[in-house]
Amino acid sequence: MGHWGVRSYENDDADDALDAGFEEACGEEYEALMDDRNPLPFDQVQGKLASGKTLEAAVRALEEMVGGPFDAEPGRWDPEARLAMAGVVVRHAEFGVPIPPPLRDRAIACLEGEEIEWDEATKRRLRREKEIALLRRAAGGPGSS
Repeated sequence: MGHWGVRSYENDDADDALDAGFEEACGEEYEALMDDRNPLPFDQVQGKLASGKTLEAAVRALEEMVGGPFDAEPGRWDPEARLAMAGVVVRHAEFGVPIPPPLRDRAIACLEGEEIEWDEATKRRLRREKEIALLRRAAGGPGSS
């Protein structure tokens, strides 16, 4: 899997799942905003459209890429896939999307279990702690306390 930064969503699998989720949930609006003629930066496009629907669609897309749901087939989820799952959730949390508690807890567990073998290990470790703190503060969707 290709990484290009220290954020958990800065990898190929998370990026592909996020793109598929936004495309599925937002369709033509996402395509129009992603057009090269649109001056809106990529982060602002995702921030504008991020919702519970895009989160659900991105998680589904990642599950399809991995070959099964996280809860039903955890053995299929290697460390890279777990990081991508956390990345999808973190990206939505950054945009203020309420994260359902089971999904938030799964993302935190994926981050806490991550073995950091990155070129920039210290930066990744600091970023991971920031992401865990963000998720712990995130108010959840249905079933949150």
